[in-house]
Amino acid sequence: MSNNLKTFDKTFWKIFLPFLFVIMVVLFFPYWLTQFNLFEFGFSDKPGEIGDAIGGTIGPFVAIAAAILTFFAFWVQYKANEQQKTDLKIERFENKFYELLRLHRSNLDEMNISDRVVGRKCFIRLFNELRYCYMIVNDQYESGSEADKKLYERHHIDKLTFAYTIFFYGIGINSEKQFLNNFNEAEKNLYKDCKKVMIKYQEKYVKCKQNKPDLRYYTMDIPVSNDENERTKVFYYQPFDGHADRLGHYFRHLFQTVKYIEEQKESLLDSKLKYSYIKTLRAQLSNHEQLMLYYNSSAWFSDKWKLFFTEYRLIKNLPLGLADFGIKPEEKYKEDIANLRARGIQMFE
Repeated sequence: MSNNLKTFDKTFWKIFLPFLFVIMVVLFFPYWLTQFNLFEFGFSDKPGEIGDAIGGTIGPFVAIAAAILTFFAFWVQYKANEQQKTDLKIERFENKFYELLRLHRSNLDEMNISDRVVGRKCFIRLFNELRYCYMIVNDQYESGSEADKKLYERHHIDKLTFAYTIFFYGIGINSEKQFLNNFNEAEKNLYKDCKKVMIKYQEKYVKCKQNKPDLRYYTMDIPVSNDENERTKVFYYQPFDGHADRLGHYFRHLFQTVKYIEEQKESLLDSKLKYSYIKTLRAQLSNHEQLMLYYNSSAWFSDKWKLFFTEYRLIKNLPLGLADFGIKPEEKYKEDIANLRARGIQMFE
């Protein structure tokens, strides 16, 4: 909270000092009335009459003293009322904030992929699928003909954004209605090649499930790169069917929660308190949730999330070693990391 809630703050002194000045002027009235005779109007210079004059002026000063005390009492009551209003505003804010947290946890608990992966563990599998999707896109991009590569370079295809779009919506007739018309010539050409590989994954998953329906996951050996360590893939559900219904709602709610905190007036929550509430929200996010949040931002909403990532360190616990495809966090936020380090702050642990 700001210093505006102090009882004797700057506003008090701005009001009280002029008031005190007027009181001090009034205190000199007896002297002026008894020592000066302006316009032939004044008091007698006889001691008795002067005493009566001074005595007659004491009453107002007693009233003035009472007025000063009343002013102090009024001001203290006024600040108490302001404090009460602020406390009520904070209480309303916290009630909504913790309700948003409850909804976030509810969204997480209700997350379910094909009744095979539920809750927080979904983000581990989702991250792996996104990584596989990126590997397929990168491999098809790099293995294309010279003509294809020139086409891709001319249209400046962002491989991460492209891969995330396919991962988010999935492949298939209904899924493609949501993004294929927005693809340019180069992206449609690359998508055609990527889709062929992804369909092989889906077909192999279906076959594995038919042969061994009781297994929790299925291991596939479909090479998508020259790295031998990347040949084996593990799937708990049929891949590349899309996750728009799950992740769209999850990320929208998360964004509205952090935005709700950040938009509070500085007079109610200063930057330290805002960071404290966002830190509480961050504590609800697993490392893989932060990974998926980072890639969601990098692919589509970089500008919208940047303030929350840098100033409020919403992805402070991001496991940097796993964020090894697309643009790496250390590169993307290189300048921000340097600026924070100059202030003695680490953006990532």
